[in-house]
Amino acid sequence: MIRIIKNSFFNLFHLGSVQATNILLQLILIPIVVRKVGIEANGFVLTSLSLAGFISIFINYASNQTGPIEIKLGTSQQNDKGNLTGLFFIRLFFFFLYILISLLIYFLKLPFALFLLGIIPMIFAEVVNPYIYFLGLEQLKYFNLANLFSRISALILVFYFVNQLSDAPWVNALVGISQVAGFTFLWVLLILKNRIPFVPLELKKIIKAFKENLPLTVSNLAVHFQQSVFLYGLGFMGNPVVLGAYAIADKLIWGVRMMLIAFSNAVYPRAIETFHESYDEWILFRKQVNKLLSIFLILMGLVLFISAHYIALLLSEKEDVALVERFICLVSPVPLFIGLNALNVMELLMKKMFSLQLKLSIQIFIASILMAVFSLFFLPPDLSILYLLIIEITCLIFYEKSRRYPR
Repeated sequence: MIRIIKNSFFNLFHLGSVQATNILLQLILIPIVVRKVGIEANGFVLTSLSLAGFISIFINYASNQTGPIEIKLGTSQQNDKGNLTGLFFIRLFFFFLYILISLLIYFLKLPFALFLLGIIPMIFAEVVNPYIYFLGLEQLKYFNLANLFSRISALILVFYFVNQLSDAPWVNALVGISQVAGFTFLWVLLILKNRIPFVPLELKKIIKAFKENLPLTVSNLAVHFQQSVFLYGLGFMGNPVVLGAYAIADKLIWGVRMMLIAFSNAVYPRAIETFHESYDEWILFRKQVNKLLSIFLILMGLVLFISAHYIALLLSEKEDVALVERFICLVSPVPLFIGLNALNVMELLMKKMFSLQLKLSIQIFIASILMAVFSLFFLPPDLSILYLLIIEITCLIFYEKSRRYPR
């Protein structure tokens, strides 16, 4: 158990560094782009960046969730040869499909077309992203260094080559090119150091990978919309004060989610190993991790609650401080419920209960729509943020019930 915790700590350090690097350098990039191309064009840059993230759900095709299991257990080289190759082919298929769609939009001379072409290198970077190998092999320090190199390179390229409004579509392209360069280096390292064998492409493996990961991919899309549906509803209702306050509180919770994703990925490889060696050891492991996680997240919630006024002063306009402060206080318990659900999701993945995962995501998505409607029409505006707390408690209840299915 000590070995598991030690390795997980180093994984968490490197994954946390990746997240911190991405967030920090993205924040540095924004004022550079605004100064170079103007705030309106920067809006198009950020919108296309958000779109690239959505398309990446298709490109990745849940391989970040299933790939580490294949690699950690060695099935990619033994019992299930070609499964990862099949996933890579699926990535390529969605990539070329996106190129065709973006070219069609460009030839139709529709607005925003150049920005859609500009994110092609970023999407290709997701195609060749070797993250699942480094996570499965627990060699994240190399991924961390390559990520840092690509992000700094992107800043330098944007600074020197983006100089006027017409260059705006090149911002995301340059970021994507830097990522591809970093990932190319990682692939060379993988091939030389780990001697990854060539596995011939088989149609049956492509079909198998497509079928197995389809439920998880749809589930990821459902989760993406579930987390955004209330924000969209607030925008539609046209209450800018409430929308602005909610967006600030939601961004704080988004930061917590990113931290917990890094934590989950950090313990994932060792959790896979423990789960398949001994189910009793896994139960002990999850109890200990949940205990430590609960203490940490309760303390985090208390910090949010106590510091709500000062956070509101820092992040909002003076006239909105009271509402933002109230929203931060009301969402302070949310990190605890998100964290308690992390290992539930992980256990379903390791049991390969992908259909159940899809079923749960769809049920929670439907529940989120109903709760969003209820919150928008029946809760007072200064309590509408309770939606976030209600939906996370609902998620925890759904998953706690489902994980008691037999192995």
